[in-house]
Amino acid sequence: MKKYFLFFLTITLFSSCNKKEKEESEKAKADSLAKVPSTNNQILGVARIEPEDGILNLTAGTNGKVLAVLIEENQIVQKGQSLLTIENSIENAQLAQSESKIGTQKAAIAVTQANLEAAKVNLKNARDNYERNLRLFEGNAQTKQSVDDSKATVDKLIKDVEVAATNIEQSKSRITELQADISYFRTIVGQKKVNSLASGKVLKVAVKTGDYVNNTTQIAEFAPKGYLIAKTEVDELYAEKIQIGQKAFIISQTTGDTLAHGSVSYTADYLKQKSLFKDQSTEQEDRRVRDVSIRLESGKMPLIGSRVDCIILLK
Repeated sequence: MKKYFLFFLTITLFSSCNKKEKEESEKAKADSLAKVPSTNNQILGVARIEPEDGILNLTAGTNGKVLAVLIEENQIVQKGQSLLTIENSIENAQLAQSESKIGTQKAAIAVTQANLEAAKVNLKNARDNYERNLRLFEGNAQTKQSVDDSKATVDKLIKDVEVAATNIEQSKSRITELQADISYFRTIVGQKKVNSLASGKVLKVAVKTGDYVNNTTQIAEFAPKGYLIAKTEVDELYAEKIQIGQKAFIISQTTGDTLAHGSVSYTADYLKQKSLFKDQSTEQEDRRVRDVSIRLESGKMPLIGSRVDCIILLK
């Protein structure tokens, strides 16, 4: 009797193990990416939900201390909306200094211009005086010394006019340089305003007030506004059957409910090793796959990053 009991127990354990191995094998097959057709007219696969333009890593694009974080996770933002406030006191001081130099330089130009006009008037008077002395000298009514003195005065005033004109041109060039400095510092100050380059949703905020950021510091993960896609991989055995425009259904792996409808929007032109859910080990892990994207067009949109089942209709 004891032998029969042991034999029965052994058979039971063996059957239980076989059943468990079969369940695990079937589960692994279900996890193999889009390579188990349920009928001849459809392909069943596993997909990951992503924005059509991908998840972007937003960077600060400037250096400085974060004074305020103006966004939260799951927040919808518009193009041009401010994301961070970065300390810019030094840059503002440099901008103010350059702007003040412009005012000083313009005042100096005004003074030099007035001196130039006065020198031109004096030069005209000196030339008249020289010509008068020259006529008097020719009539023996003026001395040669007076003529020479008046000529020297004319020559000096000509030099004064030339110097004043040169100084004005140099001052104007300096103003051009200062305006370039002002433009540069305004650009720097503008770069301290971290704004969104596109509309979309903030998925994750990676900085906080008080942090120091530089050009490449990641400040947030961002989903651009647009369609969601279910990204899957079709086994090479069925890759040729997938075409742009084929209808598809997105199904919850938790409830089995149909979440959304869509159509195939992208198919890769080459086969590769699978990369989605590569932690799932299958007996056909060495097979090649084709990247396929399904654009979701209606229904209850799954969460970004969630794992779902998808059914692609071949006809």
